[in-house]
Amino acid sequence: MRVVVVRHGCAGEKRRWNGDDADRPLDAAGERQSAALAAVLDEAGLGLRRLISSPTRRCRDTLIPLGRRLGLPIEDDPGLATGGDDGTLVRAIARPRALGAVLSTHGELMQPLLAGLRDEGVPVIADRDDDEWLLAKGTAWVLDLAADGSVAALRHLAPVPALPCAVHDPSGTPEPAPPP
Repeated sequence: MRVVVVRHGCAGEKRRWNGDDADRPLDAAGERQSAALAAVLDEAGLGLRRLISSPTRRCRDTLIPLGRRLGLPIEDDPGLATGGDDGTLVRAIARPRALGAVLSTHGELMQPLLAGLRDEGVPVIADRDDDEWLLAKGTAWVLDLAADGSVAALRHLAPVPALPCAVHDPSGTPEPAPPP
């Protein structure tokens, strides 16, 4: 079985958002990232059965195009929100409901998982094996699980090669406007 872990798409610059950070939406680049991600995951034949997201808007928004393609609702899981400890994402992946699911979360939770998988010698299959690439916004990890539930391999999917966020590329799209 597999679990897919997705880092939410670009959502502008956190410091420039005036509202509650949980309500920060994807920007135009993030919307393109989520549409491309939906196409790649839908066409990959992964047998996806569930979409589970951090309750933050940018994580949920990242799954909306995939949910439409697959006809699946997005379930909230507060355990995928920021603020968890180093084992938060590991525990989420180990739950039976995660099998065949896409988990949309944050880089802060994915980074410790990546470090742990590397420490365990889990093969990382990617165009590049550096944190900047593997933890890029709007990308996915397909985690192939062994019979005992451990991660046997991590395959990185970058639907659009490091599509820049407006924040990181001055030629990119503008950020979302602050809420009124």
